[in-house]
Amino acid sequence: MHTFLMKSVVVGVVVFAAAGEGRAQAVGPGVANRPAEYGVAVERNTMVVVHDGVRLAVDVYRPERDGKPAEGRFPTLLTRTPYDKKGVAGEGAYYAARGYVVVANDTRGRYASEGTWRGLADDPQDGYDVVEWIASQPWSDGKVGTFGTSYPGGTQHALAEMNPPHLTTMVPVDALSNCGVSGMRHGGAFELRFVNWIFQIGAPNSKAALARPALRQALVENGMRIQQHVDSLPVRPGLTPLKVVPEYEAWLVEALRSGPEAAFWHAKGMSVVDHVADYRDVPVLHLTGWYDSWTRQVTMNYEALAKAKKSPQRLTIGPWTHGAQGSNVAGEVEFTKDAAIDLSAYRLRWYDRWMKDAGNGVENDPPVMLYIMGTGDDRRSPAGRLQHGGYWRAEREWPLARVRPTSFYLNKDGSLMTTPSAEVASSTTYTFDPLHPTPTIGGNISSSQGLMAAGGYDQRRRDDTFPLGPKLPLSERRDVLVYRTPPLEADVEVVGTVEVKLWVGSTAPDTDFTAKLIDEIPPNDDYPLGFDLNIGDSILRTRYREGNDHQAACLKPGEVAPIVITLYPTANVFKRGHRIRLDVSSSNYPRFDVNPNTADPLGDYRRTVAADNTVHHDAGRPSQVILPIVPRP
Repeated sequence: MHTFLMKSVVVGVVVFAAAGEGRAQAVGPGVANRPAEYGVAVERNTMVVVHDGVRLAVDVYRPERDGKPAEGRFPTLLTRTPYDKKGVAGEGAYYAARGYVVVANDTRGRYASEGTWRGLADDPQDGYDVVEWIASQPWSDGKVGTFGTSYPGGTQHALAEMNPPHLTTMVPVDALSNCGVSGMRHGGAFELRFVNWIFQIGAPNSKAALARPALRQALVENGMRIQQHVDSLPVRPGLTPLKVVPEYEAWLVEALRSGPEAAFWHAKGMSVVDHVADYRDVPVLHLTGWYDSWTRQVTMNYEALAKAKKSPQRLTIGPWTHGAQGSNVAGEVEFTKDAAIDLSAYRLRWYDRWMKDAGNGVENDPPVMLYIMGTGDDRRSPAGRLQHGGYWRAEREWPLARVRPTSFYLNKDGSLMTTPSAEVASSTTYTFDPLHPTPTIGGNISSSQGLMAAGGYDQRRRDDTFPLGPKLPLSERRDVLVYRTPPLEADVEVVGTVEVKLWVGSTAPDTDFTAKLIDEIPPNDDYPLGFDLNIGDSILRTRYREGNDHQAACLKPGEVAPIVITLYPTANVFKRGHRIRLDVSSSNYPRFDVNPNTADPLGDYRRTVAADNTVHHDAGRPSQVILPIVPRP
């Protein structure tokens, strides 16, 4: 430990892992244990007039002395949220007590702010205006930092794309971004958690609903029928209860009908990677979790900004689900106690360096901090979860320069081998029926209440799995192809983004292929049937097999086409005795919308047909999963 210039203590010592080293470990991410110095004064619902005359509501938390706001100018932390700024009270008080002004802002059309909600469309300019309003206040020293998780992470990126002069630093956590790549539209498919967001979060908390308690109660009750709503997709305008909140219905219909090539997904606010040149060059601390819904997008942001900007960019990834940095649990899986961090104190150390010039060494921290999962004992914890374990490790870059992309090839007999098949012709065909989709069991998920659960799970159905069906392992389904390595003779560490390259055909003009990477844990006394732990998954809608920036292309009868399914990045040790497993299918519902197999327009169909889908795995068409493997010493 060493002492800040600001009488605070930093906890966390890092050790770099270099090529050829073993498991060089780090104590978890460093935090600032700095006590409160001030009381807190709060000013509610100050109205900020933005560029078009709309008034946005802010709550201001100020350091307090002797019962009144402290004199002088302070750095300010801003969060912009659609979830009611009152929910920021704890964070507002924490940072104000430590010498920051905190401004919590309801985004346009939400809660106390005027205007009409339009997704993230207004957040770039609105965010710019609020930052510059802050800088003009008598209590501001001109430095503005930002914080927020999920959607409020996305509003940070949105305003940064407008390059506001007084923006000083940011900490976007699990931040919404690059929504046409994955997160909302994913491999061409749609992530149904955003249907859920509109029905259960957006509509019941709309301006109209908050003004009329009876309407709000009706929309809350309607949102609880989310399983019926997703089973009845697509949304047809004016024919669901969303018609009473037309701005939310309009957004959802446009999102469901817009393919990844549409301008909708590339606008400022919806994408960082499309607007890197405009993005303000300030220090950014990017945080996410291996089981978060935005993991891939956060790593995309880090890679793009670290390459393009001079200011420090840092990346921290823990074994977390969405917004759960303070937990060491992800679904049915448990990690070491130090997997959980104090997020407020972690951010405080960052802000103290870039907004108060504290000599706390943040600039010397490793660029990347990763939690490497999978070194636990595979037994059941006292809380009843799989002890998957792991440890923190500091790295110099992302992706890791020392990884070796290694192909594991699919074979007719279900094996997964590092040598390709020598067979001249080999394939497996299954029937995919959109009316009986493969159920989602865990994964990179958020905004999923009432539909599915996030995190790591044994891939067996439960009573609460939606849709309901036999409580059997997914591996027993006829429409799931399972490929497994032999039991591993040594640990295999996978760190990075996983790709699955398949050669496929279908009787349908358009269909989906899904891929799921699984750590197959052998039986023990606590898990006598073993534990099939999901590590990552993804999907590709075949009409977008040539890429998101290409026009949709239907499959031709008899065509065999190469496709690439990009999974979320991960960091997992597949231990000696475990198997690496890949499951291939054509649905993962309700994580993704179900392809009707008709090639009808996205979000505007009524028919479904069953399709015979084929995966080829022979010498000329070597289907494979490519794992980024860290070499053993």
